[in-house]
Amino acid sequence: MTDPQLTRRRFLAVTGAGTAAGGLLTTSSTVSSKGTGEVSARGLSQAVLSAFEHHRLVAVGESHGQQEHGDAQQMLLTDPRLPDVVDDIVVEFGNALYQPVIDRFVAGAAVEDHVLRQVWRNTTQSPGGTGDQPIREQFFRTVRAVNWTLPAARRIRVLLGDPPIDWSRITTQDQVDGFLAQRDTHMASLVRREVLARNRRALICYGSGHVTHSPERGHNADHAVPLIEEQTGRRVYVIVAGSHPRLAACPRRTVIACSGNWLESADAGQFMDAPRLCGFPLGKLADAVLYLGQLKDLTQPLWNPAIFLDPAYWAELQRRNAINGNLVDLEAYRRQQPISLPSSPPVSCA
Repeated sequence: MTDPQLTRRRFLAVTGAGTAAGGLLTTSSTVSSKGTGEVSARGLSQAVLSAFEHHRLVAVGESHGQQEHGDAQQMLLTDPRLPDVVDDIVVEFGNALYQPVIDRFVAGAAVEDHVLRQVWRNTTQSPGGTGDQPIREQFFRTVRAVNWTLPAARRIRVLLGDPPIDWSRITTQDQVDGFLAQRDTHMASLVRREVLARNRRALICYGSGHVTHSPERGHNADHAVPLIEEQTGRRVYVIVAGSHPRLAACPRRTVIACSGNWLESADAGQFMDAPRLCGFPLGKLADAVLYLGQLKDLTQPLWNPAIFLDPAYWAELQRRNAINGNLVDLEAYRRQQPISLPSSPPVSCA
C-alpha cells in the first residue's frame, strides 16, 4: 500500500538520493592546478542547473565504459531540483523502436524484464556494445524512481536516440550500415521534433563525439549537436568528460568551464584522448569539462558474465556477429574482466 505521506522530499531522504548531490559540490571552488593557473570547479548538478538558466538544451558527453561517469549521472538524476528544469532526457543507449516501452516504464507502469531489456540490447551498437553494463539499466530505473512521486505533468520523459533498427529483420551488414549512418541525424531530428517544437527542455546524454560543437566550418558538421545548432540556430551548452594531468588537484566529479583559463586553448585531441581532434582548441568544442579523475583511477562498469549463458540471447548475438564478419570476440563476454580501464599510450598531438 502506498504511504500517502511519502512526499518527494521524504522519498529522496529515505533512499539516500537527497544527499547525493552534496557529493558533487553545490557551490563553486577555485583550485590551483599544479602551479599552472587556477580553475573554477563546481558540481555537475549545479553546472547543469545553471546552464539551463540560459539554454533549452544541455549535453553531457561521456567517454563510454566508465563507472565514474555512471556514478555522476546517477547523482545528477537524483538531484531534487532537476525536474524543475528538465522535461526530457535524450539518451544514446536506447533503441527508438521501443519508445512506447520506455514511456510506460518511466511513468511507473509494469513492464516485463525481457521486454525492457530490448531497449538497450537491440541498438545499432550490438553485438560490439550490448548495453548490458549495469549503469544502463540503472539509469532507466532511477528515472522511474524519480518520477514516482511527481505529478504526471512534471515527470521526466526519456527519449531514445538510437535509430529504430529492428534486428529481427536484419540479415546483411548493408542494412546495419543504413541505420548506423542515421545515428546523428536521427537524434537531431528527435530533439527538434519532441523537444524544441514542443517548447520543452532536454538534457542530452551521449558520447562526447556526438555532442561537441563544430570547431570550424564543416568540421563535425554531420554530428548531432552541430546539426541541431545549424538547423535551429539554438546553441547547445556542452559539457564533455575529459582528463588531464594538470587537473589532478581538482575534486573528482566536478565541472570546469573552458573559458577564461588554460582549458580554452588546450589541445582537444590530447585532453579527450581522441587523435582526430588534435590541433583543435578544447574551448571551440565544449563549454565545460566534467572531470572524473585521472585515467589510471577510473574503472569499468562490467556486465555479469552469466547474462551470456542464456542460449537464446547468445544465439542472437552470434547471428549478429556473423552478419558483421565475426569482428567481435563474443567469448570475452563470458569471462570475468578486470574493472580497471585498459591501459593505452597517451595521445600525442605533436
